[in-house]
Amino acid sequence: MRGPMNRMMLRLAGHAAFADLEHVGRRSGRVHHTPVRAFRVGDTVVIGLNFGRRSDWFKNVTKAGNSRIRLRQEYLELGAPRVVPVETGTRGIPRLFRYGLRFVARTEECVVLPITSTWPARSEQKS
Repeated sequence: MRGPMNRMMLRLAGHAAFADLEHVGRRSGRVHHTPVRAFRVGDTVVIGLNFGRRSDWFKNVTKAGNSRIRLRQEYLELGAPRVVPVETGTRGIPRLFRYGLRFVARTEECVVLPITSTWPARSEQKS
């Protein structure tokens, strides 16, 4: 995790679509926590690729084939990511966020991750 802004954003995990994405570094093997805006849509989680496929978290999740996320009051174990156009990925998320991703952030693609298991989040963060 880098910088004070990321630390502050991770504190918001569980509120207003802020989530803590936990993934393993593809080169270092270290566990990283990245703040993202994520949405549960049925049995998947959708995250906008705001910085495209060059994001380190995306490269790490793709190489590992799995990750974990704290979203609202649960932890979700996630399977292999699938990249879809933003028009497809934003179906089922709240209209305001859909609009923000497509027209404000100009996001072109989303990552859709299948949920493989869930468990309740406690007040402290699980590592």
